[in-house]
Amino acid sequence: MTESALASPSFGGPPTLDLHVPSAARMSDHLLDGKDNFTCDRLAVAELLRTAPELRALARSGRAFLMRAVAELAAHGIDQFLDLGAGLPADPCTHEVAAAHAAGPLRVVYVDNDPVVNMHNRALLSCAPGVRTVQGDLASPELLIARLSSTGAVDFARPAAVLLGDVLPYLPDPAQTVRAFRNVMAAGGAVVLTHLSRERADRDAVAAVEEVYARTGTGITVRTDAQIAELFDGLAHAPEVLDARPDPAVPALTCRAGIGWRVRGDQARAVTTTAATTGQRTNASAT
Repeated sequence: MTESALASPSFGGPPTLDLHVPSAARMSDHLLDGKDNFTCDRLAVAELLRTAPELRALARSGRAFLMRAVAELAAHGIDQFLDLGAGLPADPCTHEVAAAHAAGPLRVVYVDNDPVVNMHNRALLSCAPGVRTVQGDLASPELLIARLSSTGAVDFARPAAVLLGDVLPYLPDPAQTVRAFRNVMAAGGAVVLTHLSRERADRDAVAAVEEVYARTGTGITVRTDAQIAELFDGLAHAPEVLDARPDPAVPALTCRAGIGWRVRGDQARAVTTTAATTGQRTNASAT
């Protein structure tokens, strides 16, 4: 099927879809070896990889971390998963991994602010039991939470897993989004996030990566380790560094990842103490 056919009304896409402007969601799809991307997306990714060749390994290792977390949380008994900024479905999908490790039925909600992405996801996921697709803006988290609650998509009175895989760099104030969901989560719920870090990278390379993404209309901010750590405020978490550098002395982008647990006040000190001893560096190229 040609790109023009994919963008046509007969396929379900809007007739005004510009196939010359790269999309962050489709670029991520290409970095993960997906097929739902256009020539403009592949060209943008090629430019990214010339500047930061580690990005493909980081995309893969970040996705692998997210799916390991989903498996762990489902096995732990969480049966509600909220995949925020879900993008296009990756293989395997969140609901597939959760179902493989859960003891019973699940609710899985995919949320994205891109209407084309949501249209695509609805078509692909319409037959999956317990799965919903919702359009929502993470930059207005209170409105999104109200919509999810009022429609019954998520029951925030029970533990839920909030997944923020590689989406927070696109937000001007990611702490606002994490904080809003943390504040409505029941004890036993968790936030899972991954975020590109500039801590070990060359400043010019970071600027070049941010410039490529600026052309998509959804620019990114590559933050420091300290800025990313602040996103876990109020959560007990074990940080992890995903690192694709064969030589730690070579400057490059890395990725910070972690699961942050929403715990009762009397549990917070004990869990945080445990989390502080478990941070580790993972070689992304081996993931």
